[in-house]
Amino acid sequence: MGTQKSETLPDVTYWLLLEIMKVNPMVDINVMYKGSLELDFLYQVLAAKADMHWRKMYGVQLDSTIMNNAFFRAMTMVHNRNIEFERSRNSSETEWVKTLLKC
Repeated sequence: MGTQKSETLPDVTYWLLLEIMKVNPMVDINVMYKGSLELDFLYQVLAAKADMHWRKMYGVQLDSTIMNNAFFRAMTMVHNRNIEFERSRNSSETEWVKTLLKC
């Protein structure tokens, strides 16, 4: 069984992103980055799940560096998505939608 190379980083990141988005309630990254056990637990669970998926689907073992980079890139993407969502939700561009919905 080979070790997966760096060209799979985007694939692993995307896969982890989809898995993180399934977490209910939604992941609060601001709380997690303050050193909570939730981040460690989520990392361990998703790392094991991703490794098992890649072994089963592609017959390769994910490199720990790839896993670490992919996980934190995925977490950053979720964080940025949440920031953009909040920013767009409270912007003047969406005021007309709020007005329309109130009618």
